[in-house]
Amino acid sequence: MQIRRFTCSALGKKVIVAVTGAVMIGFLLLHAYGNLHAYFGAAEINDYSYWLRTFAEHLFGFGGFLWIVRVIVGGSLIVHVITVIALVRQNKAARPVPYRKTNHRRRIIVGLTMLVSGLAILTFLVLHILQFTTGTVQPTPFHEHDGMGIVYINLYEAFQVWWIAWGYILAVGIVAWHIYHGAWSIFQTLGWNNADRNQLFRYTAVALSVGLFLAFASVPLMFFTGVMPAPAKNSTAVVDPHTPAAPLLVDLHDEDLQR
Repeated sequence: MQIRRFTCSALGKKVIVAVTGAVMIGFLLLHAYGNLHAYFGAAEINDYSYWLRTFAEHLFGFGGFLWIVRVIVGGSLIVHVITVIALVRQNKAARPVPYRKTNHRRRIIVGLTMLVSGLAILTFLVLHILQFTTGTVQPTPFHEHDGMGIVYINLYEAFQVWWIAWGYILAVGIVAWHIYHGAWSIFQTLGWNNADRNQLFRYTAVALSVGLFLAFASVPLMFFTGVMPAPAKNSTAVVDPHTPAAPLLVDLHDEDLQR
C-alpha cells in the first residue's frame, strides 16, 4: 500500500522518471561505446556485434543476454514515457490556474518541451530498430548473414543517403538536449543538488550530453563525408564467434550490393 501511494504521488513519479532515465543514459553510454568501434573498420564493429550476441551464451543462449538488455531498456523507456505523461497531467490538475512568475512558466515550457522531445526520440528509436536491427524498414539494402545484420555495410550504405545521415544527426541532437535537462533533473529529484555541487552537476550534464552527441553524430558524419572507407565490393568481414581471431568472409553478390 505504501509503495502504491508513493508511486502515485508527484514525488514518486519524479523518482521513477529519474531512475528509468538513468537506466537509459547508461544504455546510451554503452551504445555509444559500441558505435565507436566503427572508427576501426568493418572487422572491428562486426566482431563487436557478434560478441554482443555470444556474451554469456552458455547461460542465456545466442543473443539471449542482448535481449535481456533490450527488455530492461525498453521497459524503462515505456515506464519513463507513461510516467512523464501522468506527471504532466497531475501537475496540470493540481494547478489549473497559470503561474504568473516567469520562472514557473519557464519550468512548464521546459517540461512540455521535454515531453515533446521525448516522444520524438521514441519515434526515432522505433525507426532505428526497424532499420538497423530487424531490417523491417529498408530505405537502403539490408545485408544480413544467418539472420543477423552485417553492421558495417548497413551503416555505410544508409549514411550515404543525405537525408538519413542528417536526419540521424538531428535526432541525436534532440537526444542530447533531452539528456542535458534530464540529467540535471535526476540530480534534483534524488536530492543531490545543493549550492556547493550545483555547478559541478551542471557541468556533468553538459559534458554528458555533448559527449554523447559527438559520439553518435560523428559516425553518420564520417560515413557521409567519406572518411570511413567503403566495404569490400564482394565481401564483408564477419567474425565467426567460435574462432574470434579469424574473420569469416561472407560473400555478397554484386546485385546484392547494388539493390
